[in-house]
Amino acid sequence: MKKSLVALAVLGALTGSAYAADSVQLYGIVDMGVAHYSNGNGSVTKLGTGIQSGSRIGLKGTEDLGGGLKALFQLETGFCANGGSAAQKTGTFAGSASSNQYCTGGGFMGRTSMVGLTGGFGTAVAGRIYSLTFDDQAAVDPFGYGLTGTISNIGTIGAPARVNQAIAYISPDFSGFHVAGAYIFNDGLNAAPAGGTVSTTGAYNLQAGYKNGPIWVSADYLRANYYNGNSAAKHSMIVGSYDFGVAKLAGMYAQDKLSALDGTDAGKLEAWMLGVTVPVGPGAILGSYTQAKNKDVAGTTSKQYAIGYTYALSKRTNLYTSYAHITNGANTFAAVQDATGNNSAPAGSNGMSSSGFALGLRHQF
Repeated sequence: MKKSLVALAVLGALTGSAYAADSVQLYGIVDMGVAHYSNGNGSVTKLGTGIQSGSRIGLKGTEDLGGGLKALFQLETGFCANGGSAAQKTGTFAGSASSNQYCTGGGFMGRTSMVGLTGGFGTAVAGRIYSLTFDDQAAVDPFGYGLTGTISNIGTIGAPARVNQAIAYISPDFSGFHVAGAYIFNDGLNAAPAGGTVSTTGAYNLQAGYKNGPIWVSADYLRANYYNGNSAAKHSMIVGSYDFGVAKLAGMYAQDKLSALDGTDAGKLEAWMLGVTVPVGPGAILGSYTQAKNKDVAGTTSKQYAIGYTYALSKRTNLYTSYAHITNGANTFAAVQDATGNNSAPAGSNGMSSSGFALGLRHQF
């Protein structure tokens, strides 16, 4: 399940192994399930879209330029597989993080839109892409950044999943080691002052990792700037996993140091996760515990307990179910959602708990 999500992340495709020479591929995901969410102030039961993975359709391909060099591209848009809701189509629905008529990605071709070159030097791409930090978060999360147990409910502490106006490079594999970097132009973060212009770096994202057999470790750093050049956030993270065969253990620790426009300290966010994936026949049991808080503010700790199960009917079709529960400190509120933020229960208040359960079907083509 996790591998299928990451394979659709742009930097997971940067190796070019998914492409044949001079090829164009139509692909997509249709994901729907029945979900129940409770946020303390109320609950909702609905037919959700994109619970495990955002429903999408896309095109990707390569052209062989000779000498080991290839051009590559990827264009991907989300869609509401369940037909959406009237509120989503009018943009008035405030209960979901993805309130738009495409249900994921923010707009037409809003998930991924990139072009690049790949060869012996590595791969370089430009456009709207997944951040390097997202790539590692999705890889370490037993729920693959989806289902009601997704790490994004509380564990990402502000790191963006996608970035606009980005250029990125990932190196070839060197005996299991690789490095990568991305530069995001300031306008891509909407960081310009009203009526003003920008000339400073919007953000940069660095990654270094090692994978060999059952061992995987990766470290990430992301810095986002205000339009005046002062840092808005400095996100540091280390992730890793070890596959014992009978079970895979995974862990993450992240910090996000926030600053005000004038450069003064605006808070320190901290998150960590412990997770496990246990293969069971053609399926797997998933579990994780995640905790996040603002270290500078009392009563801001959120704790998430999550368990799930996926069952493969074929290589492209699977059933899934998951349950997650979040307890919140007196001065914070975080809600259980899914891969596309489909929790439409009434918003909770500080100190309230949140829970979510889902049962559904995902088909990839």
